[in-house]
Amino acid sequence: MPLVQSLAAFDLGQRRRPEGADLPSHWAQTPFITRDHGQIIWQDIPANAFQDVIAAELSVARAAGAEDLEWKLYAHDAPDGLAEALEAQGFERQPTETILVRASDLGPAAAVPGLEVVKIQTLEEASQCFNLALQAFGNNWDKTPEDLLQRALGGEPFWLGLYEGQPVSMGRLTRTQGSDFGGLYGGASHPDFRRRGFYRPVVQARVQAAADMGCPWVFSEALPTSEPILRALGFETLSHVTGYLYRFVD
Repeated sequence: MPLVQSLAAFDLGQRRRPEGADLPSHWAQTPFITRDHGQIIWQDIPANAFQDVIAAELSVARAAGAEDLEWKLYAHDAPDGLAEALEAQGFERQPTETILVRASDLGPAAAVPGLEVVKIQTLEEASQCFNLALQAFGNNWDKTPEDLLQRALGGEPFWLGLYEGQPVSMGRLTRTQGSDFGGLYGGASHPDFRRRGFYRPVVQARVQAAADMGCPWVFSEALPTSEPILRALGFETLSHVTGYLYRFVD
């Protein structure tokens, strides 16, 4: 699929639906923005309305009891001046991630000696995944094992890589209602087991699952740590995204 068509399909599936179309249950759209679980994922705001729209979205998030609000700006459509307007109102710029995409025809994962990749089904497995997340993300991980299991058994399945019984890699798969793209999120490896080929099979397992559920494409918002692995599996750059985070203070 040509890049321009891929971008249009990605935006239509993951960020904005036409007026009158059915929306995913966790989306809300106004003429200016799309909200996904409270996160801003699309915007089309006149420059003279930046401050008013930002203030309105902060009010919505505050009223909902949110601890923070993230506003995601995509390189292929971020309007000039919006990043500066967000920072002027207290948003903090987060690391820029590369949006990588490929067709979901990757095929099954190659076996790695000593590594078992399991789809999380039990609280014990969820606890192992939770502990791995703490090792990989530190205190930035804000879920509990029970939360993780609920998500894994619902619409966001998780996979866990176990090397000789030790949790070494993880990742989840999401699919937005009505989208042709499966999203690879939450990828991580244990710091003591990196660069040993343990993360790649977790990627391959999720891509295969996306194909099985009918997604022709998969994507990842990749940081530099995972980007080389994904590129080696045939992922290509679609765009870039930068989050701007506002933290509410009690």
